[in-house]
Amino acid sequence: MRSHFPMEVEFPGLGWEFTIDNVALRIGNFSLYWYAVIIATGMLLAVLYAFKTCKRFGIKDDPMINVIITGVFFALLGARAYYVLFNLSAFDTFWDVINIRDGGMAIYGGVIAAFVSGWIACRVNKVNVMAMFDITGIGFLLGQAIGRWGNFANQEAFGGPTDLPWGMQSINTGNVPVHPCFLYESLWCFAGFIALHFIGKKFYKFKGQLFLMYLLWYGLGRGWIEGLRTDSLWLIDGVIRVSQLLAVVCVVVTVPLLILGFRGKLFQRADAQGEETAAVEGSEETAELPEAAASEESEETAPAEESEEAAPAEESEEAEN
Repeated sequence: MRSHFPMEVEFPGLGWEFTIDNVALRIGNFSLYWYAVIIATGMLLAVLYAFKTCKRFGIKDDPMINVIITGVFFALLGARAYYVLFNLSAFDTFWDVINIRDGGMAIYGGVIAAFVSGWIACRVNKVNVMAMFDITGIGFLLGQAIGRWGNFANQEAFGGPTDLPWGMQSINTGNVPVHPCFLYESLWCFAGFIALHFIGKKFYKFKGQLFLMYLLWYGLGRGWIEGLRTDSLWLIDGVIRVSQLLAVVCVVVTVPLLILGFRGKLFQRADAQGEETAAVEGSEETAELPEAAASEESEETAPAEESEEAAPAEESEEAEN
């Protein structure tokens, strides 16, 4: 794929034409690929979003950093391992397996690894798991919306031929206009990010709600977009696409869980932490009441004792006279 770059990319129906290179920076024999730059940018913005919103979800910065570092590390490993596992014939050496500059990351592998490792990290760092998952789900949509443009830089992840006006063609597509699936998924994820960000601010009812909505939204989108792609990973060749199967599972599982959540079952209410805090503060105020009463009583007792001590003294003076 690298030998074709720089590459002419066209959108004939729109009259657009670009010359793109998949290398962002060359220093001697070292090349930094746009794919890596774009993926890293998406992850960075997702992390920044998490820091910006974590207090609203009752999560502190410091323990969250440990969770994020763990999740990012295993997300990269999981995304690559997932892709390699379902595409073993494409790799001849260990270097081929670990070389990700040229692409070859499967988002579902990253999602699974990130949430499993994140769950463990949350337990270790005493971070509310479902609240952290809510933040992560929104951040994932932002990161995926940006990261999909790495596929454009590599001219991959496209669909079959189309006569739609936004059909994309290049030497990698056989110079035939095809569905720009990377664009479909990018727009789908960005729309989901906007929606969940708004829901998180106005309609956040239970912890885990936004995480489940992320799985539902992404599953719905990936299900139909994957059906257009020509480079799918197959569970059964020509019959079952791995990502489509996982998309269906996500939708089927999350719908009943969301229903239970909105009915007040199974999940913790979003404002539960606030109520606990209020209860603690209330108990502290209650504890202060006896102390205040005791201090007032002692103040009242002191003058009385002084007057009693003064009385014998006056009597003794009268006796002497």
